[in-house]
Amino acid sequence: MKLYKYLHPDRIDVLKNKSIRFSPPVAFNDPFEFKPVLSGIASSDYFKQYMDEQLDSFIDVKLSEIPDAIKKTLPKSKVREFVKIQIESNGQLFESLMESATKQFSAVLSEKSNEAIGVLSLTQKPDNLLMWSHYADSHKGFCIGFNSEHSFFNRKRSEKDEFYYLRKVEYLEERPTKLMVDMDGTDIFLLKSDVWKYEKEWRMCAVLSDADEVKDSILPAVHLFRFPPDAIDEVIIGANADVNLVDEIVKLLKMNLQFKHVKIKRAVVSDTKYVLEFNDL
Repeated sequence: MKLYKYLHPDRIDVLKNKSIRFSPPVAFNDPFEFKPVLSGIASSDYFKQYMDEQLDSFIDVKLSEIPDAIKKTLPKSKVREFVKIQIESNGQLFESLMESATKQFSAVLSEKSNEAIGVLSLTQKPDNLLMWSHYADSHKGFCIGFNSEHSFFNRKRSEKDEFYYLRKVEYLEERPTKLMVDMDGTDIFLLKSDVWKYEKEWRMCAVLSDADEVKDSILPAVHLFRFPPDAIDEVIIGANADVNLVDEIVKLLKMNLQFKHVKIKRAVVSDTKYVLEFNDL
């Protein structure tokens, strides 16, 4: 399967340097990115079970810290009963603390995501009129077609890994709400409103500190990751591209042996329909 990246005409450097940007959520045009709605940290049953499992070890540690003479007057069973009563009688305080913790976690998640995580967004659609307009400077730019089966896009390191492999974005009519303990990478990285479903997006997440080059003269900083030339299958030049851009892309691809396999196409406006047609160059 081919997946495509629309680019502004100024981004010819992607082909020249064979490196592409992975963007933090703050750079996206959707303000809901990486902001899952948390209903809480965990359910009360979850906390009750956790406390029952951890209470004995907690009491053992605390009893070990007091002198033996005092410890003998405090049977473990009595201490356990006393602690449970205190927990149960302060339920309202506990709920308040959990509510505050939920808000803080949401804020920290958003902040840390922008500091640590970059996303490469690709699409299944090389002929979407809106995306050519929004992401390729009103059809003046170009579009790179990547081979999604290439090893560059398939570097999952473990079953629970969230980085370095492609996943399909899921589009939802309603914004979901979940407990923190029930969330996974899909809930954080891959859910969007269905108003974006026309983009048919796929994503690969990366750790920003792994970037090969960082340009911090602008905010947010640009993190560039190198990709192998054979990960590209084709390049489509926009219907409104300047002749100089056309010449530059054609020359770059045809004179570089690393790109000899890449097909070059030019988008043209159909004479009879609201569609783009692609001609080989």
